[in-house]
Amino acid sequence: MIKTLAAAAFATVSLIAVAVPAQAANTYADASYSVADNEASIIQRLTEKGVDVQGVEEWSGYVRAFVTNADGSTSMAIYDPIYLNEVNFGAL
Repeated sequence: MIKTLAAAAFATVSLIAVAVPAQAANTYADASYSVADNEASIIQRLTEKGVDVQGVEEWSGYVRAFVTNADGSTSMAIYDPIYLNEVNFGAL
């Protein structure tokens, strides 16, 4: 009986371990995700990362942000749409 309970508990834990990551899938990977529809959220997330963002737009599957630099000048930066990590195309 103890072996049966242990097997059932193991099966339950295994199913939970598989199901939880699937439910936590990031909506940014969803095909219906649009930068334009989520502009405020993207700006907020980049601001939380310390980026002074003036605006964002979709650019070839990436997020293009218009950023104010420390010296007051403006530049563009490209970010991964899921994690919002800056993309350096020179390193590709």
